[in-house]
Amino acid sequence: MTMRLLIGQTGAPTSVVNASLRGFLEAAADHDVLALRGGPDGLVEGRLTPVTAADVPAAATRHGGSWLGAGRRAVTEADLDTALDVLAANGIEGVALIGGNGTMALLHALGERAAATGRELSVVGIPKTVDNDLVGIDHCPGYGSAARYLATVVPDLARDHAAMAGIEPVRIVETLGRSVGWLALAATRHRDDPAHAPHLVLIPELAFDRAAFLAAVQDALHAHGRAFVVVSEGAASEMTDDPFEAVNHTRIILGGVSRALAGLVSTELGVAARGEVLGMVQRSSGALASDVDRAEAAEAGRHAAKLLADRATGLMVGLHRDGGQTVYDPVPLAEVAGRTRPVPPNWRTTDPADLGDFHDWLSPLLGQN
Repeated sequence: MTMRLLIGQTGAPTSVVNASLRGFLEAAADHDVLALRGGPDGLVEGRLTPVTAADVPAAATRHGGSWLGAGRRAVTEADLDTALDVLAANGIEGVALIGGNGTMALLHALGERAAATGRELSVVGIPKTVDNDLVGIDHCPGYGSAARYLATVVPDLARDHAAMAGIEPVRIVETLGRSVGWLALAATRHRDDPAHAPHLVLIPELAFDRAAFLAAVQDALHAHGRAFVVVSEGAASEMTDDPFEAVNHTRIILGGVSRALAGLVSTELGVAARGEVLGMVQRSSGALASDVDRAEAAEAGRHAAKLLADRATGLMVGLHRDGGQTVYDPVPLAEVAGRTRPVPPNWRTTDPADLGDFHDWLSPLLGQN
């Protein structure tokens, strides 16, 4: 039976988010689909337009950005009621949203509010975040491409640093990641070139120890004549004022812990240090996106459409690995909404040499392209 469905995205784009959109639309070809424009603001304001797979150019799946537009909003109960009125007025029977833990919290709340007010509505989440912090899954679409970008460019930054060590003995490279260290760990992968691997990595899951950090930098200087450090933007949070736990991530995180740490090194050790913030290019670089990540993002979209067509609700498409293959099994939104998955204890370290198992886990996600 034909249904009227809504597809949207909230939160920031990734380099493969458009693949999820196109995958959803391809699998929903027998249904009437509307596109949500502009994230949660568009949901409350009713910015819905008809859409088919033919409207989304295939080229869009190979670029960064979001064909749907993105956005964030701290949604109130009044907003939920307004959104439900908008959905009812447009005859929407099923909603799929692409996003992270904040998006899954919005979807869960929308589904719960619909049920509480006697409205029939199916809600399904399509996972998307470069931070890789969604619970209940092995890895998240968007992460593999951001990780591939870091695994590609950070070793070259290390080579550049080796050339410049005489005038810049310490370089500290900052990754995205908010309150988790998955991306910073990805930046330690060096493709069998240990001479240009980071000497130190700092992640939010480990409390920052000022004395130990300075000692580790000093040790690297003595051993290698330079110190090359990777830091997650959420590590050493006491060095910055960025609130990584803000509701729905509505405050822009500007970055800067690398520069604060570089200033600390210069002051305490008396050596020149540079703080390098890699910024939004990590999530937007279509040129270095992983083919595996792009294919998985599209498949996650297809599975979401199938779940809605079966009138399933309260679920997020899950990704798990079984014998080297990715399996797409649903995860209850109640188990995902608003929760954050940190790096597990066995991968929490400041020494990149201890991360062999993590690199083995990561490698298949980076693709071959």
